[in-house]
Amino acid sequence: MHKWVSKILLILGLAAISSLAIHPTWAQSDDKEKPPVYIYVAEWAVPRADWPAYEKADLGYKQAMEKLMADGTIVSYGFFKVIVHEEGAPTHGAWWTANSIANSMKTLSVLTSLTGPTFDAQSKIFAESKHWDVLLVSRIYGTHSGSFENAFLRVGTYKSKPNEGEAADKAMKAYIVPLLEKLLADGTLLSYSIDREAVHTGDPALFNIAIIAKDAESLDKFHAALDANGKANPTGGPAFGAATEGSAHRDVLALAWGALK
Repeated sequence: MHKWVSKILLILGLAAISSLAIHPTWAQSDDKEKPPVYIYVAEWAVPRADWPAYEKADLGYKQAMEKLMADGTIVSYGFFKVIVHEEGAPTHGAWWTANSIANSMKTLSVLTSLTGPTFDAQSKIFAESKHWDVLLVSRIYGTHSGSFENAFLRVGTYKSKPNEGEAADKAMKAYIVPLLEKLLADGTLLSYSIDREAVHTGDPALFNIAIIAKDAESLDKFHAALDANGKANPTGGPAFGAATEGSAHRDVLALAWGALK
């Protein structure tokens, strides 16, 4: 899924309509839903020869992100490089999470105004690389505060079948979210979120399940827990599968570093 790992060209009136842009069943509040957070993601398909220069510039952006998190503009940020590559697909990216679209746009303005030799070199790489943008919204999420390095970002993209969006959401909340909460509580996961596009540049029926596992062993533990959950809840997996399009499922696996609040 190359849409979650991307950024947006924002419509200024989005703040007024973003709650209508998501799936109707997600607009309803329940005990699993929290105030919305907006995840702005940018990714590029960087030529391999340019990887060192690109990654060097991330250190400068990291300092800017730290300041923005310290003053409350954003609540998390991260950088990633894709591990399982696909020809023509993104290789690198970054994200930040804010409690409002205004703060997300403030962050974008700050980052795009940075200048200097390192940033100028990366800007040249940007201009020569394929690029994807997206703005996501999440109402179901959890995090552990703190910085992280050499963690693993795994994003699964799923698609609800026609007229099965409510069934997919119900199965996900009953079958998947409790497992994610358990893995978050025991420290296997540093964060998780269930998100959709706030600006629909892709299919509105798509949704993402994103996790950050603290290390490779935790990623194994996550997969083992998925298998065990299927055995312990024999109706949950089939219910989720019956409400989603199996052929539309895609995964992204990347090495990630950043900070969470």
